[in-house]
Amino acid sequence: MKKKLLALLVGICMVCTTIGCGSSTGTAGGVESAAAGGTDAAADAGQADIQADKSSSGKKKTVTFYMWAADAEQEFDKAIVAQYEKEHPDIDIEENYIPYAEYLSKINTMAAAGSMPDIFNLPEGNVFEWGEKGALLDLKPLYDAAGVKPSDVSVDSAIFATDENVWSVGYNITTICMYYNKELLEQNGIELPSTDASKPWSWEEFVENAKKITKDANGNGPEDAGFDPDNIMVYGTMMPTDWTKYIALLHTNDAGILNEDGSALSISSDAGIEVIQSIADLGNVIHCAPSSAMAKGAFSDASAMLMNGQVAMVIDGGWALANYTNEGFDVGVAPIPAFKHPADISWTAGLCMSPNAADNKEAFDFYQYFTNFMNSIQAALGQGVSLGGLPHTLEVFDSGENEKKWVSTYTKVDATQMCEAFKNILQADTTVLGDNVRVKNFPVIVDNTIVPALDNVWLGEVSAKEALEALDLSDSIDGYWK
Repeated sequence: MKKKLLALLVGICMVCTTIGCGSSTGTAGGVESAAAGGTDAAADAGQADIQADKSSSGKKKTVTFYMWAADAEQEFDKAIVAQYEKEHPDIDIEENYIPYAEYLSKINTMAAAGSMPDIFNLPEGNVFEWGEKGALLDLKPLYDAAGVKPSDVSVDSAIFATDENVWSVGYNITTICMYYNKELLEQNGIELPSTDASKPWSWEEFVENAKKITKDANGNGPEDAGFDPDNIMVYGTMMPTDWTKYIALLHTNDAGILNEDGSALSISSDAGIEVIQSIADLGNVIHCAPSSAMAKGAFSDASAMLMNGQVAMVIDGGWALANYTNEGFDVGVAPIPAFKHPADISWTAGLCMSPNAADNKEAFDFYQYFTNFMNSIQAALGQGVSLGGLPHTLEVFDSGENEKKWVSTYTKVDATQMCEAFKNILQADTTVLGDNVRVKNFPVIVDNTIVPALDNVWLGEVSAKEALEALDLSDSIDGYWK
């Protein structure tokens, strides 16, 4: 990916920690509010947690590590920690896994008490603000002392940096792609799309192919006489109404959430309105996608629908890959369809260090280890656990042995085509850092305002033009993080 992408850089959620999904991200204002309003008891409790952690490891060097990971993701994180401790028997990683709903409150309390863990997760929407407030350790001096440039190690959109600071190098990056059921496309005489990120289908091609595949109970398609839109058996696609997906599509039409200089909305421009209305038309006008109501009900599991042949193509995030590979399903992966030109977004959750850990050499050593995806591959192969996300480490993309190791971690299916597509998307010059990381006040602008405004558009009750032109966010727009 071009080094010219602001060195600001990313992915959760928003995070939906497989990194994905369109859930809200918190704001770093909590650092100030916690410092102002956190109780002494809460502060003491946070300090006690850390002291208990540090006293439990005997003579070993201790690194405190806080994450929100759960279930399979937590299992994977623990596998990397166990692998590191085996290789470094003099270091004890004190792991703490906090439910995501409680996580920011816990970290805020610890920040107020001055007892931050050495290393901790942070939603991508919080990283730059927390860094600017002085709540994070600037990693640039540590990388400089180690003779390492993060941009030589990781793809740009995994690095949260300004010209002066490095606040985080994330891990398990994600992006948006088009998953497809190969059998359904082939049955309808549709040539499988390219994995080349510079050669996506046009939006028009995508819609035409979705119409070809859509069939009602009598085998009629949307353009056939007698087509029954209330009795569809196979849909060509689903409406990509989650903001993670339509933001990526906006970029293919020279739009985004904000305009280029961050002074006004871009989604409400003619280009933005075209994208949003085109998405709504898939279900409400063309009938090649389930309605918004159906997508929240019987068709809520898009991956299952695609695997069982009820839906042929789904625009979704890299986090969904495990849904297919864990079931041994040979899913197709391609770049998203483009309105004007190829484009996409990528991001990751932040992994940060406390200012209190500036002199903890073991903590930074583990930090570098955890954020190197080659170690993730080693853990997946050695301990038989699924990878937590897509590679962000450039070393993986060597077109040789490292790349083969990545592909081989997917043991139930030949993932060569899938990995090739994701590699191309992540390294494309046209893949940029997600708006969810760059836009200041993103939760206020998107989660609290744009998302509710578009609900009636997805239902077909108002047009995209009516909904978007009615928005007034002049008091909330504050540009991009620099």
